[in-house]
Amino acid sequence: METIRPNTTDPIPARTTPPKMGTIIVRFVGLLVVIVALLAWAWNR
Repeated sequence: METIRPNTTDPIPARTTPPKMGTIIVRFVGLLVVIVALLAWAWNR
C-alpha cells in the first residue's frame, strides 16, 4: 500500500477563533427566555 503525503509539511491550519464567551451567553439566555415564554404561554392556555 502506498502512503500519501501532502506536498508541504505545514501544520493543518486551526479553525478561526471560537465564538466569544459573551456571544455564547447571550445566545443561551435568549434561547432560555424564548423557551420559558413558550412554556408559560402553553401553560396558560
